[in-house]
Amino acid sequence: MATTQSAERTGRASRARIIEIAFEHFAANGYRGTSMTKIAAEAGMSHPGLLHHFPSKEILLEAVLKARDEHDLDSTDLTPEALSEMEFDELLTAFEGVVRHNARQRNLVQFSHLIAAEATGADHPAHDWVLGRMVKFRELCIGSIERSIQVGTARADVDAGQVTAMLIAASEGLENQWLVDSSVDLVGGFVCFANLLREYVAVPA
Repeated sequence: MATTQSAERTGRASRARIIEIAFEHFAANGYRGTSMTKIAAEAGMSHPGLLHHFPSKEILLEAVLKARDEHDLDSTDLTPEALSEMEFDELLTAFEGVVRHNARQRNLVQFSHLIAAEATGADHPAHDWVLGRMVKFRELCIGSIERSIQVGTARADVDAGQVTAMLIAASEGLENQWLVDSSVDLVGGFVCFANLLREYVAVPA
């Protein structure tokens, strides 16, 4: 029994280490440019040993994506339920916190952008993950704006879809600039734009 438990712990530790290394490779090289052989070598095991834990690169990517999502939830203290109940001003404040966190996690941002750029085709193993995140982000933003309109904290004529599209464009555009040039103020730029959106949707005094 003890031997079995020890083997399970060792196996979990090995898988966690592989996922950590794979994340760095995917973040640097994308899915297509990542080598399973190089990941195995860095993890200190043979290629067959890596395949014992993750039988294919696609399965390994899925594990990394899952770990990425879990990291997001753990590091920001935000739950999907809490986000789905926020008005637009609250949601923007929550997003500002996420951007501040991301500004300290460059590889996380680079990973998401590289994978998203590769996954435009439906045949890419991360396509559903990228699409799902985008759809969820849109739903959160549109829902929060509509909620604010209902309670009277946003103008009734605001187009929730257009505001959401602008928010996504600004967020991803700032991240792209920052990834290329680290002197770009990612946090300051996002906070500035968020304040402009607050003014735009606000009910006139």
